[in-house]
Amino acid sequence: MKPARLFILFAFVLLTAVSLLLFGSSPAAHAMMLNASVAMAPASYVTLSGSTGGQPVGNLAVMDQSGTQDNPSAYVMFTTPNILYRGYRRYFLPTNILRSTVSTLKVKVNYKGPASTSQTWTWYLYDWTGLSWVNIGNNSAAIASRWTLLTFNPASPRRFINSTTREIRLLLRSNNASGNAKLDYESILLGYSVPPTPTITMTPAPTRTPGGPGDPTVGSCPMFPVDNIWNRRIDTLPVNTHSTAWINSIGRYTGLHMDFGSGTWNNWPIGIPYNVVSSTQANVNMGAGQFQYWDESDLGGYPIPASPLIEGDPNGSGDRHILMVKQGECKLYELYAAHKVSGVWHAGSGAIWDLNSNALRPDTWTSADAAGLPILPGLVRYDEIAAGEINHAIRFTANTAGYIWPARHLTDPANPNVTPPMGARFRLKASFNISAYPADMQVLLRAMQQYGIIIADNGSDWYISGAPDSRWDNDMLHLLDDITGNDFEAVNESGLMVDPNSGQAGLP
Repeated sequence: MKPARLFILFAFVLLTAVSLLLFGSSPAAHAMMLNASVAMAPASYVTLSGSTGGQPVGNLAVMDQSGTQDNPSAYVMFTTPNILYRGYRRYFLPTNILRSTVSTLKVKVNYKGPASTSQTWTWYLYDWTGLSWVNIGNNSAAIASRWTLLTFNPASPRRFINSTTREIRLLLRSNNASGNAKLDYESILLGYSVPPTPTITMTPAPTRTPGGPGDPTVGSCPMFPVDNIWNRRIDTLPVNTHSTAWINSIGRYTGLHMDFGSGTWNNWPIGIPYNVVSSTQANVNMGAGQFQYWDESDLGGYPIPASPLIEGDPNGSGDRHILMVKQGECKLYELYAAHKVSGVWHAGSGAIWDLNSNALRPDTWTSADAAGLPILPGLVRYDEIAAGEINHAIRFTANTAGYIWPARHLTDPANPNVTPPMGARFRLKASFNISAYPADMQVLLRAMQQYGIIIADNGSDWYISGAPDSRWDNDMLHLLDDITGNDFEAVNESGLMVDPNSGQAGLP
């Protein structure tokens, strides 16, 4: 081999080796994650036995005591008045950090109190996986009656972060009741990985026209006109004045739950399925005697197929929705609590929607959903993920009070200034970085930023609705569990209303 070619081959091999060392061999490794860290202060403390000196938890955020200093306004004192002290501090993972990216956890405590030989103070972290307290260290390294900075390094840090609430609990306890501990500082230091910040060129969104590419459709039917409120972007709308109270009510540190996926749960598909039936599908007549809420239901024919896809167990508990889109006429038929009695279909309520119309239900009427809204337009469907965009709002559940446009019905008349009403719309904050998630999940999160999520029913907090599909990756969906209510804000969409009795939405 000639020397020049030998040199080129050597250079190529060397470059390849360096690339593998730096970036790894898999596509995921090419993301070249960066290391970062954050120091977290406790949000509150909970006393289970014993007592405290009454100082605020904020005293634990700054380390300003050293040596033999003793300024009670600078620390928190944990006391043992003839009883062992036992209590914990609550920490919450910052909203910009994914639990799955946390790699290290350290606990730092500035402690002053007895030597461990006379009274042992022990720190524990709660293991949310094993559901037990884990001993991470004690005051054995401290000098009696002098401020000493203690550091604990527990292994496997992610087990100490609740996957739903993102909470970390750090417990302190004494082994006898003969002394008090003073804490001037207590923090949890997390090490985590983040992708490099991409350079993003902002381009204006293209103007959509009815029937154009990307408009929500099922089969050959639109999911309402393009100017329907379900299909309007809300990323430029003002924040609702009740946003803070509503999010606190639902759960500021409660995580999202994708209430759909692949496979089964309790032997039934996960999510709300739907049926696309032909224009020749025979209708099943549903009269007043077949509806529990007949006075707020649409009576008439429903194109129920012989073996319809139904939510959950058709003969058991649950909402048992049947959703049907009839081709040709492009109407949406939805039933709630559908079940058969002696071969005859019955339901709690039913609603029929013209998918080419913006008409709402009569005011105060329910539908197959508690808010009086249609269900199918708000479901996350895998076909939309595969297409790369979701151009509509998404349905979710929470505890509610009252209702606002475009909802038409309430289940609880309590104060909607504190508890969110049916029809309230929220969006994932624009500042939330979605680039750390897989591409499929970015499609879903981008829709939450641009089109938002709408409360359509009472139920578990932050449960996001979707249709079951064998193509869903359940583990990937669970990556979104780390996103909490704190990452959202309520919007004021009243400025979009053209007519209170219409779902047509004007431009903001």
